[in-house]
Amino acid sequence: MNNVTETPVLSHLQDKAIRAHNWTSFSPEKRGEQMIKDYSEELTADIEELQKDENISAETIADYKNRYERLFSSYLGAKSNTFSAMITGPANFNTRRHTKANRSEERHYDIFREWRIRAKKAIVRKAQPVKTFVSELDRYRAELAIMQANQIKTKEGNKVIAKAKKTGEDITQYLADTFNVQSHMMDWVKKFGFNTVNNNANMKRVEARIKELEVKESRREESPFINYTFEGGTMVVNYEADRIQIMFATRPNKDELNAWKAKGLNSFNWSPTANAWQRKITANAMWTVKHMLPNLIKL
Repeated sequence: MNNVTETPVLSHLQDKAIRAHNWTSFSPEKRGEQMIKDYSEELTADIEELQKDENISAETIADYKNRYERLFSSYLGAKSNTFSAMITGPANFNTRRHTKANRSEERHYDIFREWRIRAKKAIVRKAQPVKTFVSELDRYRAELAIMQANQIKTKEGNKVIAKAKKTGEDITQYLADTFNVQSHMMDWVKKFGFNTVNNNANMKRVEARIKELEVKESRREESPFINYTFEGGTMVVNYEADRIQIMFATRPNKDELNAWKAKGLNSFNWSPTANAWQRKITANAMWTVKHMLPNLIKL
């Protein structure tokens, strides 16, 4: 975490932080100043982390900063109501009020800290490019190319190992430099070589996925969106987004939604962005839709 050398970003809350320790510490000024320093460093680090992602806007970061400050301030407000018998004295100590104040402080703290974790994850997630089957196709092709290169490299390594067994050549440095084989695994690799069976299986899996995505790409070029209307809504086979999407004309009530989920909608996820229930286009998804809407289309 970076040290804050300039005025702490939360310095405007320093008086409130000092008051938060008035009845729990013999050194409220020192405790308050340290608290402002610590949380300012955390907020500054959060902002710097978010700024590294060029897809996150300055407005989003400013909103995060403002929300952080408000929740921190609320926490300080709750903390200022707490007190200690060591400071106030044991006479007429209100145990019930003390317990209530501590619970309030704990609740405000938990809300503040849990929000920070969720907010950062949500901001980063929303900033990611929309994943489509086109981008997935590029990713799998690149992954396959790496696998193929590694397979060639591994086979060459096995040839070197087999030859060394016959000649007695020391290939320790070669294995360490070329394959990053660690010392505790060196004897094993020299004896058994590298397993290429799993590599072949993984390549076949990726190749099958590429073929599936290439079919979807062809369909996307022919017709990116195929719309089907049913009573109460619309189903879209969205090849552009690689999603089957179900959109209702009006929001189903609880009983209606449960009935749809019983038919298969429970395998779909609600997307606020698309305003639809959706799932990836797969053979299983097509089968589910066919049984959800048997009179709509022969998929």
